[in-house]
Amino acid sequence: MREPNVAPESSLHVARRAMVRRHLSCLVLASLLIYEAMPAAIAQIRAMPKAASSKSAKKGAGKDGESKPAEAKPEKMAYDYNLPGADGKDVPVANYKGKFILIVNLARKSSYNDQLPALVKLNDKYKDKGLVVIGIPSNDFGAEEPGTPAEIQKAYADAKVDFPVMGVSKLSGDAELPIATFLTKSKGAPAGGPIHWNYTKFIIDKKGAVIARMNSDVAPDSPEFLTTIDQVLDGTYKPAKKGGDKPGASDDDDDE
Repeated sequence: MREPNVAPESSLHVARRAMVRRHLSCLVLASLLIYEAMPAAIAQIRAMPKAASSKSAKKGAGKDGESKPAEAKPEKMAYDYNLPGADGKDVPVANYKGKFILIVNLARKSSYNDQLPALVKLNDKYKDKGLVVIGIPSNDFGAEEPGTPAEIQKAYADAKVDFPVMGVSKLSGDAELPIATFLTKSKGAPAGGPIHWNYTKFIIDKKGAVIARMNSDVAPDSPEFLTTIDQVLDGTYKPAKKGGDKPGASDDDDDE
């Protein structure tokens, strides 16, 4: 038989065929290189978490390789809390930074409300020495601060109270103000536990620490109270240790 006539390949076809062969050769070579490099890459990936944990261990280790305990968070101070403003807005205690603060829970119908004029005089007498009195009305104890917030504020304005009077607040139970918890339960809080009655008084120093507590029966114009205030202001006051009876043995007194 006669062989069929086959046309010779053009130079363009030859060039394309050669290019394809080169590309295939490159792909094969690249695959071989990747295959050979895979074990080393896998080993590096597996080693990465170990290295990270090793660095973390070194950071937390002391000189002898022992792990260091986590640093304790700094104790909160009064300046970390807010008071409820009469207008419903928060009033940061930090607004009074650099002053001595006397916080007292108010109640107009309480028999201890006769201490209110003495608190006004105390605030006026000592404000130039860096003392500010802050009243917090509360209806928690004997329901002796009745009325709407507006009525309560008007009553204190009519009584010529010139120190800050905050919004009516919860000072006991699960809903008590966070600063009430600080005043009664913080690490350095004076003995006495939760607030039990109206006109309990707390003194906060210029560092924001609560250093003294005067209970309901200690009047703001009594020698005991004034001596404490004078000592606080001149830096000679020494807070009573927890468990001590002074000042004010108990504020469990109700109104008689």
